[in-house]
Amino acid sequence: MMMQKTKVKSLIVFVFLLTLFYGFTFILIDFIDTPVSSIKDIFLVSFRWGYMVVMTAVLLYFLSVNKYIFAATFPILSVLCSVLSYYKLTFHVELTQMVIDLALVNDFRTSFDAISWQLVLLIIIILVLSIPTVIYRFKHIKVKYGFLQLIAFFLLLFFIDSNYTISKPLVRHTPYSIYYSFKSYFENKRLIAETRPDFQEKVQCKSDSITVVFVLGESLSAKNMQINGYKRNTTPYICKEKNLINLSHIYSEYGYTHESVPYILTRADRQHPDIGYEERSFISLFKKAGFKTTWLANQESINTFVYFMNECDTLINVSNGKSLFIFSKWLDEDILPHYKKVLNNGLAKQFLLVHTVGSHWYYNNHYPERFKKYNPVTQSKIVSSNSHEEIINAYDNTILYSDYIWHLLINELRHRNAILIYLSDHSENLGEDGHYTHGDGDWPAQHYPGGFVWYSDKFKSLYPDKISHLEQNKDKAYNTSFLFYSILDAGDIYSSFLNHPENIFR
Repeated sequence: MMMQKTKVKSLIVFVFLLTLFYGFTFILIDFIDTPVSSIKDIFLVSFRWGYMVVMTAVLLYFLSVNKYIFAATFPILSVLCSVLSYYKLTFHVELTQMVIDLALVNDFRTSFDAISWQLVLLIIIILVLSIPTVIYRFKHIKVKYGFLQLIAFFLLLFFIDSNYTISKPLVRHTPYSIYYSFKSYFENKRLIAETRPDFQEKVQCKSDSITVVFVLGESLSAKNMQINGYKRNTTPYICKEKNLINLSHIYSEYGYTHESVPYILTRADRQHPDIGYEERSFISLFKKAGFKTTWLANQESINTFVYFMNECDTLINVSNGKSLFIFSKWLDEDILPHYKKVLNNGLAKQFLLVHTVGSHWYYNNHYPERFKKYNPVTQSKIVSSNSHEEIINAYDNTILYSDYIWHLLINELRHRNAILIYLSDHSENLGEDGHYTHGDGDWPAQHYPGGFVWYSDKFKSLYPDKISHLEQNKDKAYNTSFLFYSILDAGDIYSSFLNHPENIFR
């Protein structure tokens, strides 16, 4: 009995030391750049770090139960964690489904360019440390009932994976992020491969040359836009545009991106919300009408709309490795080089969907310093640690920057037969009834997004009736389901959908 207790004790000490190593190297790197402004913030972040350490101890314990499993997995896991930590520290990126996809589709030379001598040295050091650790496990630790403990481990993993409250903090942090990122990658591949019925409607674009741009925004509240009468000059550029019609009375059916995007892109409506998960989007109709279609993504792909991203002829992931858990600049100006390149490919009929990060929390990350007009701004990732004034200032700075981005996008279209429609996926809580951002429930303030339509002089001269009807409809109240029917008309695509009452061009 004493011998058995000694064996158990030696295993626990062994796992404890491994956990300390993981906790103060790989896991700590995930939290070290989190913005904090008080002792309370430090405590909360430390608590989250501690939770990850405990859950990592659970993982390491069960990997250690069987010496052969430990020998096969520990060096690999340690190397993977060291690589992720290296890229987070040096490039401010983390493992996401998009990063995996990029790594697998790139040619050897492109992938090799991301490897440095420092990374190779780090991998060698980790392997050198792993080998004696494995040898020690073989020689000095014996475990009784190891098979039963392994079964218990897999049951525990299943429970953790199926329990959202427990698994949510694990998804984006080392070492569990490795499992969840690959799980997301394969799930998205399955969704992309789904067979959704194509539209049977005959469509035709009568224009020889036309460019349609849809800018899908993020968390933009209509009431904080200068163009809607807001007290601050948050949209100076679009306020000066003569060919811009503001849509000030839009209602978003959903207050979260994962629900609102399928609703916006498809024929889904209040009576038929499931259509967003059953049918194709208007992108397929643009393709049938002869358009070259491109999706420029400055957000992570989400399983509810990854299918639509891959409906496009071309998908360009601008935000590779960026996530809400990386606290470095994540800017929409990164889209511009790709946007210009696509527009200048010489094709006559083009559709571009530009998915921006816009005004997503943490606001400070989504505008450059030169757009920090309103001060003071937030200093902590913990929402409750910031004052109302700081939150509003930082949020308004994101709109000021977005206005600049819209201006640059429009500039590339001025001499074309072109139209640009902007619509945010949803709005944002900004202190109404004590609620902020859009992560603590579904509240009324999240349902009033900003939206507008810009058109070139050439577009106006070719389609005066569309512009006339748009002018007449600008003050009407619309649900975000208006977009499906309206954007087809904007592209001069004739189909049975054009006479829908939500078409803003009729």
